[in-house]
Amino acid sequence: MAKLTDPQQAEEAAQRLLNDRMDYVRRAITARGALEDARDSLKEAEEKDVQAFQAAVSNGGWTENELRKIGLTAPEKVKRVQRRRKTTNSSAGTAAQDAPEQPLDSGEADS
Repeated sequence: MAKLTDPQQAEEAAQRLLNDRMDYVRRAITARGALEDARDSLKEAEEKDVQAFQAAVSNGGWTENELRKIGLTAPEKVKRVQRRRKTTNSSAGTAAQDAPEQPLDSGEADS
């Protein structure tokens, strides 16, 4: 390895190394920005897909079963909401059924 005796040469060599390292940071930042843009675009496209599907069912007179038969399945978001809604309804119903009956308070029994 050559000895650097000139401070100017040492600074230039160090600057080249830093520039090479900074290129990685620039590429990482650019890639992250592209990823965030893609996620935003995907989210917007999913929202439009859900709206269009729900409009076909609500306003267009189609049933989910008919749309499925022609190859248009419910968007994933709609499926998740339906599953969550079914789970919430069924678990609330079973919780009420599973609850033990409360005995009457002795004060209420005398009335």
